Amino acid sequence: MKILRPLSGRHAAARLVTAVALSLVTGLTPVHAQKRSVHDTREQATQALFDQGVAAANQNDDKTALTIYEQVAQRYGKGSPPAMRTLAAKALLNKGGILGEQGDAKGAIATYQRLDLRFGQDKDQAIREVVASALVSKAEASYKQGDAKAAVATYEQIEKRFAKDGSSFIRQLVAITKWRTAEILADSAALSSRR
Repeated sequence: MKILRPLSGRHAAARLVTAVALSLVTGLTPVHAQKRSVHDTREQATQALFDQGVAAANQNDDKTALTIYEQVAQRYGKGSPPAMRTLAAKALLNKGGILGEQGDAKGAIATYQRLDLRFGQDKDQAIREVVASALVSKAEASYKQGDAKAAVATYEQIEKRFAKDGSSFIRQLVAITKWRTAEILADSAALSSRR
């Protein structure tokens, strides 16, 4: 599994520096700058926590990584700004990946389903990409568990939900799902003919 790399916090830091500079020049901090500062601080804290999870996973400290990813996922959700929702979704995706690597296919599948339930209707493109990735991972975990029917059903769901998506990344995932569906059906047919 490829662990997601941390996102750059430069833009959030640049907005914070701009707000501070504005307050020094004018002597007052505009209301919108105050809100951004609080928002940026929360976003930076979320990013730092997520980065700790990535670092733990990269050091093969799965227990710590799982705990941190769960903290990120629990703290931020639908009501949060897109950047923090994206981190929460990525945390669940990474958590599912670690569980799958540990051989806990049921835990991985449940985590991917949780991600889809929580973020599946989100309109933000980055989050949609994470959701589509989670569904592909869910299908693969189902297939590895011996449930070809569930894998095909999940792949068909991906095609149905994301076929018209504008993201090139998601279009690539949809193409992969078509290929994997055909491959799984061919394998299932071959197994059936041997019996």
